[in-house]
Amino acid sequence: MGMNEERLSGYDIDSTLIRLTIENNGREDSKQWKFQLPNLLSAFKARSLQSSNDILLNPSKYTNLQNIPDWLKDEYYIVHAEGYKYEHENSKRGHSIKPGFSLQERGDIVNQVLLLLDNILIPDEPIQTDIPTPSGQNTPLAMRNYEFISQPKIITKPEKAKLSEAEIKERVDKHHQKRQIIIADAMRRALAGKIMYIFLLWRERDTHDVVYQKLRDVFLLNEEENFPAYIKVVPIWVDDANLLKPLDTNGLAPKDGQEFDKQISKQYQSKREEWRKFLQVKLKPFIDVSIQHYCFAIVEIGQTKKKGVYPQQNIYGAVREACVLEKISSQMVQTVSPKANKQEDNEKNVTPSYNKKTEGRILNAVLDLTLRQTGTLYGLPSEVYERAGIGKEIAQNLDVIALCRRQVNQASNNIHYILAVRLRATGEVDVLFPHAKDWIPYPRAGIELGLIFSQVRRDRHLLKTVQLKGIELAKFAADVLTQISAPTLVLIEAEGWRNERGEDNEGQAWFQLKNEFLFAKRDVLDFQHIPGHACVYTRDHEVLKNLLGIIRLRSGDETSQYITNRKTWDEKSPARDLINLSGYYDTSVPELLHYFSIGKLPTTQKGQDTPTTRELYMLDSQNEEHGANIAFKHQQILEMVPFFIHPDFQKTAESIKALCRVPHYLRISPAWSMGNIISPYPLHLGKQLIQDYLCILGIEI
Repeated sequence: MGMNEERLSGYDIDSTLIRLTIENNGREDSKQWKFQLPNLLSAFKARSLQSSNDILLNPSKYTNLQNIPDWLKDEYYIVHAEGYKYEHENSKRGHSIKPGFSLQERGDIVNQVLLLLDNILIPDEPIQTDIPTPSGQNTPLAMRNYEFISQPKIITKPEKAKLSEAEIKERVDKHHQKRQIIIADAMRRALAGKIMYIFLLWRERDTHDVVYQKLRDVFLLNEEENFPAYIKVVPIWVDDANLLKPLDTNGLAPKDGQEFDKQISKQYQSKREEWRKFLQVKLKPFIDVSIQHYCFAIVEIGQTKKKGVYPQQNIYGAVREACVLEKISSQMVQTVSPKANKQEDNEKNVTPSYNKKTEGRILNAVLDLTLRQTGTLYGLPSEVYERAGIGKEIAQNLDVIALCRRQVNQASNNIHYILAVRLRATGEVDVLFPHAKDWIPYPRAGIELGLIFSQVRRDRHLLKTVQLKGIELAKFAADVLTQISAPTLVLIEAEGWRNERGEDNEGQAWFQLKNEFLFAKRDVLDFQHIPGHACVYTRDHEVLKNLLGIIRLRSGDETSQYITNRKTWDEKSPARDLINLSGYYDTSVPELLHYFSIGKLPTTQKGQDTPTTRELYMLDSQNEEHGANIAFKHQQILEMVPFFIHPDFQKTAESIKALCRVPHYLRISPAWSMGNIISPYPLHLGKQLIQDYLCILGIEI
């Protein structure tokens, strides 16, 4: 709203529009102004606000859309902002206008703003396009995902006409065997020669059947083929239904406060110990301790959302902690139900079927366990680095280290934790925890992190070890940067590492990452306030000779998620998302390159990427088949700013861009088929690792 006359006698007028919020819970009689502003105005005997309900019923009455010069009343404008949550008048399940804007809409909006603010708001020159990202047949295997690997051999019609059935079968089989070899080589690299036990803990037969089949699919096994020798799949029936029951509240509810919390805590411990006993009795006999191995489990935990069951009753954390204490990495799945079958009850031989959503959910869980939790890539990262423009000698030895951070403020559990993930040129992935000396393999890191969180849960005196402050983050970064032994590129996000929002750290964070300092200090590392360092490292310091550079990352609200004047495009071609992962760079500040990574069109958007759907507006008729019910979910721009660059890479602008292309090309995950992930792979692995085990601390993400 804005006002054009004094609201209280004797006070000046400020006609600036300000945002007021309506409390909207879906009931017609409850659309009230949020917070206590009406009461405050009344207490000061100032002019009150108009009724929010009246404004909603007749918006034009309260809006000066014609810019009438002698309009002296208050102005009210109804604004729907992307991401705001409203309840639909009928379903009460949220508004039917989906979030996100197409590039066409963004372009039109920005263009109109530029027309209104002619010579006031002036767009920058368009940023420059970098070399094309590898695509098609030229894509390195390390940039491939399961969707590509699992594609069967396609035989064209002309080929079918020329080839015999035996020749076609031979080609299909050869293609299949090649893909199986790719998977085998990738898993062996990730497991470093160790055996992988995969326990399938199931209660319902449908869950067993779907999970087991998806496990076979991940390894591309035909009906007659067995799992590879290094993979031991062991199905085990959960014979006690009580293990899957929610935590017992004993009739208490969250409104009962501490009594409820104590009951949940008691039941959590009981459930954890029940699961530990089950794992010890049922799983341990299958494990050959004489050989090196990793243990993983896919665990059925029933349905987590039921009417009358509180979120605090979820057994997820208790089961995960039980697995951790028994040295087992875990992946939970909810019980699988088949599609309703219209066949008569007496036809008991009908094979059950499952909808695509169910099968997709289970496949994602299995891929997460077998690929992401092992840190697997289908090919060698060194091949990606060479394609990025890194010289072969360095590319074959390059480490990419990501400093990873997760901060969660949830009730009394304020968690702030960090770790480092190192992706080696050979495909090995290692993790370094705070206060630890040695890197450990990623497949083992989940257990170690789970044990750390488990100790904190049992001894709240250790809570500070997972509530790290700015100085501890900065010291960890300094320690990692000064203890590298191979050519290394370091990735770090600006958020959280440069300072902690809302806290005065008295210089106790890595403020060099802030915009106002980064340019001036681009060739030094300012650690003079950090214990154990207390200096400013220069580029020629002996301990930093292998550090090729540091890349600061920003995304989301901190980057420009818009487009400038549409006239810079070819007017004959419609606006659209980028079909491939694309890189751009800004040359306006040559001494400090700004590189922008934009993900490719997600597979879920392909149905929308047509001439008829691409240009439809979100506010088009909700009855339109391709109108407002489409959710435009576009990839976010990831900004990369390299600094402290090795002299060998400062010789040409192309060599600096090559460093940026490394994390740009690594915006992939073999377990993710929807498009590009936001964070480069090692950063993605680190964040997911922390998220996996927060449930042990009672935090649900």
